[in-house]
Amino acid sequence: MLRLLTTLILCMIACVFADPKVLHVSTIPSNADIYVDEIRPNHAKNPDFVSPAIIELSEDSLASEVLISLFNPGFMDTTLRVTLSPKDTSFIIISQKPIPDEEFLEKQQSELAKRKRANFGKGLMKISLIPFAAGLVAGAVTYYEIDKAKDCKKSLKNSSIDTDRFQQKLDDFSDYRESAKMAKGFTYTGIITGAALFSIGFILSF
Repeated sequence: MLRLLTTLILCMIACVFADPKVLHVSTIPSNADIYVDEIRPNHAKNPDFVSPAIIELSEDSLASEVLISLFNPGFMDTTLRVTLSPKDTSFIIISQKPIPDEEFLEKQQSELAKRKRANFGKGLMKISLIPFAAGLVAGAVTYYEIDKAKDCKKSLKNSSIDTDRFQQKLDDFSDYRESAKMAKGFTYTGIITGAALFSIGFILSF
């Protein structure tokens, strides 16, 4: 029992401190999209790597095999299971076969178009944060200006009409009120613009 427990502990220590295995993938031609551990990858999604690539398999350093799929427009899609070297580093060079089939080429271009559209949509969703943030800032300014206008209005009620202080407070009240109206407009514009960009981006990203 003690021997078995010792063996298990040693195996656990070996797993924790084992050097991660690395797979160098090169393709002819280069710039092929690489998907790892996906039998039927969705080419409309961004790849895990682009060749030539160095794939570090740190999450499962004891794995003896890894599944890679290649996508390169104009060439046959390739999926293969690579047996890793017992040592730290493995190398593989894959020569891709050109596609003579026009229908298959059109399918590949369609998948690329979907990927570009999805990436564009995600970009719009990120950009939408800018008008949203501007709208929030404008909203804070609106609240501040309205609060100052209310203070001026209270002061006007406690001031005599024929004094300089009354006129000054009246001018301040007008300024704060106009500033509040302008900031309110920016608030609505920012929120509406951000919501529109986010909605369009969300739709395009799928």
